[in-house]
Amino acid sequence: MRANFDGTYEAGYESVVELFKKQGAMQPRGGASLSIFKDGNEVVNVWQGEARPNQPWESNTISTVFSCTKGVVSILLAKLIEEKKLDPNEKVATYWPEFAQGGKQDVTVRMVLQHRAGLSAVRRDLTYEEAVDDHTIINELAKQEPLWVPDTSNAYHALTFGHLASKLIHCVTGQTANEYLQAQATSKLGIDIHIGLPKEKFSQLAPLISDGTFKAIETELNSNAYWCQKAMSFGGAFPAEPTAEHGFNDEKTLMAELAGANGVTNAHGLAKMYSAAVTETDGVRLVSDEGIDACRIASPGPDNFFDEPRPFPIWGMGFMLPMPGVNEMPGNQGFGHNGFGGQAGWGSLDARIGFGYTNNYMQTATEMQKNQQDLVKELNRVLAGK
Repeated sequence: MRANFDGTYEAGYESVVELFKKQGAMQPRGGASLSIFKDGNEVVNVWQGEARPNQPWESNTISTVFSCTKGVVSILLAKLIEEKKLDPNEKVATYWPEFAQGGKQDVTVRMVLQHRAGLSAVRRDLTYEEAVDDHTIINELAKQEPLWVPDTSNAYHALTFGHLASKLIHCVTGQTANEYLQAQATSKLGIDIHIGLPKEKFSQLAPLISDGTFKAIETELNSNAYWCQKAMSFGGAFPAEPTAEHGFNDEKTLMAELAGANGVTNAHGLAKMYSAAVTETDGVRLVSDEGIDACRIASPGPDNFFDEPRPFPIWGMGFMLPMPGVNEMPGNQGFGHNGFGGQAGWGSLDARIGFGYTNNYMQTATEMQKNQQDLVKELNRVLAGK
């Protein structure tokens, strides 16, 4: 059953598809999907493996894509910035007055979107029920002091980015991130992307599968490692093992709106969303070139808080930006976001590319992103005519 492979692709992309098939043959369990749009047209849409044991991955199979959700939300934010409903240089408290507590009155929207706001974790430990309700985390972030002096470091806001971004979207539209996503993007493009999965979509879901090596580590109170782990777990509300109870296969987690981490979609959904951000796709253009470029202005390291090893990530406003040799993206004007477990969604302004890759088998190998990165490199060779 693992040999299952299906889909369509155009001439010229055979080498990318063959690489995808080879990767599938090496994956012990689960499945994956790959989609590429070029100039608004889907030139690759393939999938392979199993969604569940003895159940093949299908064209409409969807799975959790973790931080790829940030890239989707950042396209929405770029749209709002272009429409002048949100000003990246304005203080967050202008839109959200309660945010001015705890010395955050001068924190700007740009600092939040570039992971520089000092709010990568909630200070107190949360219960699971608090972590998946629709108010506790945002209320805690509003009242607490930053973990570091804002704008002095760009330490990754692994989960809280989504809460802060969704709150900003709600402040200027009256809709949550998912509500705005469905109204402005997915309904127009005819794609399955959900931040908070409806129950009627559970039959399409490929649950996450783990190699079982994800473990919590002992950390010293208030150390950098302590805050880094807390940024991922809210102090134990979510387990280190993503498939354990209260993890990302849990029904309550899937149905919650965690706009930085629990988007559920497939490669087709990601690629088409990015395609519509770089060129007209099925009559839809979500953001102009200028609007995307304005959100690609880099905010490089250092990370003085989590002590991440070099090279430091390069952030735009919510988007990851290219790091040649480290984080490759299609074309020369790339942007997007990868996800914990190896998923990725990328766009390219110059190549007019939308790229999506999803998989549901998770392993702690240091080369977790290798599959999608190898596919991007092969795609770039195809685009360059090599």
